[in-house]
Amino acid sequence: MPFDCCIKNAKIYLKSKIIEGGIVVDHGKIVKITKDTSLIQADHKIDAKKHLALPGCIDVHAHLRDFKLSYKEDFYTGTCSAAKGGITTVLDMPNSQPPTININILKERKRVAKRKIVVNVGFYAAIPSSIDEIYLLVREGVFGFKLYLHHPITEIDVENDEELTKYFSEIAKWNTIVAVHPDDKTTIEKNLSLLKNEDLSSLDMFLKTYTPEGEKIAVERCLKIIGKTGTRLHVCHVSTSDALRAIQNAKERNLNVTCEVTPHHLFLKTSDFERWGSYAKTLPPLRTQQDIEILWEGLRNGIVDIIATDHAPHSAEEKEKGFLEAPPGIPGFETMLPLMLTMVKRGKIRLDTLVSLTSYNPAKIFDIKNKGEIAEGFDADLILVDMKKEYRIRPELFLSKAKYSPFAGWKVEAKVVATIVNGIMVMKDDEILVSVGSGKIIERGILHGKIPM
Repeated sequence: MPFDCCIKNAKIYLKSKIIEGGIVVDHGKIVKITKDTSLIQADHKIDAKKHLALPGCIDVHAHLRDFKLSYKEDFYTGTCSAAKGGITTVLDMPNSQPPTININILKERKRVAKRKIVVNVGFYAAIPSSIDEIYLLVREGVFGFKLYLHHPITEIDVENDEELTKYFSEIAKWNTIVAVHPDDKTTIEKNLSLLKNEDLSSLDMFLKTYTPEGEKIAVERCLKIIGKTGTRLHVCHVSTSDALRAIQNAKERNLNVTCEVTPHHLFLKTSDFERWGSYAKTLPPLRTQQDIEILWEGLRNGIVDIIATDHAPHSAEEKEKGFLEAPPGIPGFETMLPLMLTMVKRGKIRLDTLVSLTSYNPAKIFDIKNKGEIAEGFDADLILVDMKKEYRIRPELFLSKAKYSPFAGWKVEAKVVATIVNGIMVMKDDEILVSVGSGKIIERGILHGKIPM
């Protein structure tokens, strides 16, 4: 019997080395990696044209919107955008409208997403108001619980360490991750109070409100709590050198902490606000060149575990409001990999390091089974990259509804030319080839403990 598909003439990334050959796919799985595909019988053959075959990216921090925020993005446009950017798996954050704060909303998001998505999608939940809801959400397959320390979306008291410790302990029982947005509500409110009578520009008001100090305080609070509870902590979009040093110190003490950075915090700094204004507004804010250099060093030395997009689309009308009124967020699905592969070509980061940060580590840390590598028995989530293709980023061509970017006009030196999800060619040459709903909902499952029924 012939196999479903054979990808031939590829330069295949395999555990820090590249071989020329082919990848044989059957029933959505990689069943064989071979240097000689001439004798392979397959229903479909894909000529990779000597392009680089990498494991599909796993984006553990994205906002797919939909529901009442469909005007910003929906599950279809968001996952099409992800596919175009070489992202085969997306974990959706819970601050939708309504937010994913209980089992009923989670089930509804999964039901609606299943009909629209074209890549793999999993879900976070917010830490629920009722501690009893945690096991229900774990049983339903969430990959983690998001904690918004700066702007809580449930009724928990984020300024009460004793209450947070109680929730962290319950989440630890199920060996599930707490993903924290690291900022400090008390610090923010204090800053706003001190600044209210100051004659400051909108930008200065924003930067003096959401400070590096608040990020560091939030990180250190959570590290102190997991020192007691053993909870798995993932720090989202680290943006400052002080926060990263705190995480490094915690890792040296063997605390169970991981962290991510975003491309916009790696490439953009506060002076970029002068050109882009609210189109570059994000939380945490863009920081200094010194912070950028420390983050890059963190990528290279292993302190940073993951690169994530924090894809956060908004409408152009919202972004064109005054700076303080405009919502924070930058679309990132279609720019992350081209930007990072350009840095590979320029020698700023090694290819094996990048693959670990975008594929292998996310799968390992978030318990996403059979993904993150090109290996026999793994899901056939692959991308083909033309490492010689140079082009300029044009947001008007994004498949996302958010057709803006502070990277507009940037020259990149590599392009994703094909995205394969579960053995199916989803995107080729910027065109989506599959029908709505061809993607797959993924669930984490229970790794430890027994869920009460």
